[in-house]
Amino acid sequence: MLLHKLKNKSLITNADIEFNIKYGLPVEVFCPATKQTVAFGRVEDYNHYLIQINGVEYCRNQNALFGHPSLSA
Repeated sequence: MLLHKLKNKSLITNADIEFNIKYGLPVEVFCPATKQTVAFGRVEDYNHYLIQINGVEYCRNQNALFGHPSLSA
């Protein structure tokens, strides 16, 4: 299951995150150190280093983000 998510649902670029914001899609924040989902919900804010979900900021470099990748043309 995790391998499928890493391959098909990873959000890596800002365009991927913006796509989820645009359509109001939820994003999952997964911590590889604890091997648990630490947050699930709509993106409230983000920048190059952090993503904010449910009022809590998470480091983009230390967590895996899963959602719907942006559609390429």
